[in-house]
Amino acid sequence: MPLSKALALKSIYRLHQESALGDKGFLRFESDPQQPILEIARGLGELFEAENIASVQTLVPKMNADEQDNTYSGNFGLDVFPFHTDLAHWYVPPRYILLRCVNPAEHVATKLIDRRSILDEQMRDLMNRAHFRSRKRLDRKTCLLKILHNNLFRWDSLYITPANKAGIELKNIIDERIQLVKPKEIFLDKCGDCILVDNWRMLHGRGSINNDSMHRKIQRVYFKEVRF
Repeated sequence: MPLSKALALKSIYRLHQESALGDKGFLRFESDPQQPILEIARGLGELFEAENIASVQTLVPKMNADEQDNTYSGNFGLDVFPFHTDLAHWYVPPRYILLRCVNPAEHVATKLIDRRSILDEQMRDLMNRAHFRSRKRLDRKTCLLKILHNNLFRWDSLYITPANKAGIELKNIIDERIQLVKPKEIFLDKCGDCILVDNWRMLHGRGSINNDSMHRKIQRVYFKEVRF
């Protein structure tokens, strides 16, 4: 195949992938299980670098009795993880999340909800008035947070708490609407299965873990930005 044609086809493919991510808020794809995830990640975009956060994190089921209460496993153990966006208590959370299956558990779903399913223009005034704060201070500092600021959406019932009456009202509405929405369920059921999620748009959660799913292992990488 002539080089110019190959480059044109590659450009079309990348535009298709970008469009799929923009339309759905997530992109599912397969990878070679033998290929290091950092090699894949660096080909996708710019990694989110932060102190005390590993470039590649390994997620495995854990009993809550064995974990600290400032982690999801420490609070929920093998039960369902509630819907949230990662690092919502940070002033600027990572933009994208890559999850890759290392050991599949075919009955455990990664669940996704689009913020567009729970927010509407009628809530705009309330969102402008509502303030939240991190449950714990970061670097001995605390700041007020908005649930939606420009294109950045954040949500986490564990790590951020309402800071005023409007925040309490907004939290109750969002909690109620999350219960009413049917989430998209993604099963990473083969080694190398990947999903790239827009963390400023999509809430995600995890299904419960039974005895047959204790071997589940997922790798996670955060991105500042992705490019196609």
